[in-house]
Amino acid sequence: MMKNRLIQILILVTSFAWIDALAADKPCARADIGNAQRAIDKIVSWSQLRKAWSDYRQCDTGDVADQYTDALLRLMVDWKNVDELASATSKDPDYKAFVLDHLKSPAAKDDQPTVYSRAKKDCPKSLDAFCAEVAEAVKGAGTSAGVAKGGELEPLMTPLQIQPIQTIPSKPADKK
Repeated sequence: MMKNRLIQILILVTSFAWIDALAADKPCARADIGNAQRAIDKIVSWSQLRKAWSDYRQCDTGDVADQYTDALLRLMVDWKNVDELASATSKDPDYKAFVLDHLKSPAAKDDQPTVYSRAKKDCPKSLDAFCAEVAEAVKGAGTSAGVAKGGELEPLMTPLQIQPIQTIPSKPADKK
């Protein structure tokens, strides 16, 4: 009896994995692109990001990918309820890869220093491992993001150093 129950559970779990794999291989139809863009535009929480990714991850290329990056970064810069993101990524390796890939995206370069700073300085103690992964993702994205090789933030721009012009006194013109 117990053995049959265990087999049923195993079949059920395997079938869910198979259905999930089919969804990942689903092609992105033209209608999906529009629906994905509308869904991504409305994202204001981690659960909405996860839902949009789950529904339209097959469309994660081009303009849609850039929109995913923008939505993710809006939430990352805000850094509210980051424990919800950490929990979701710990349960789903594909979702975690999605998040880390978008943090490394060239489209994220302007916000990478802020995300790095948040992950280093504002990380809840229970999320040290997650924050370290986030920091490493944006740090590893390149020093053009304002993260120095030593791990410290560099300014994106340096102030101009303006030196006064020294004038050379002219000789009085010879009068003839």
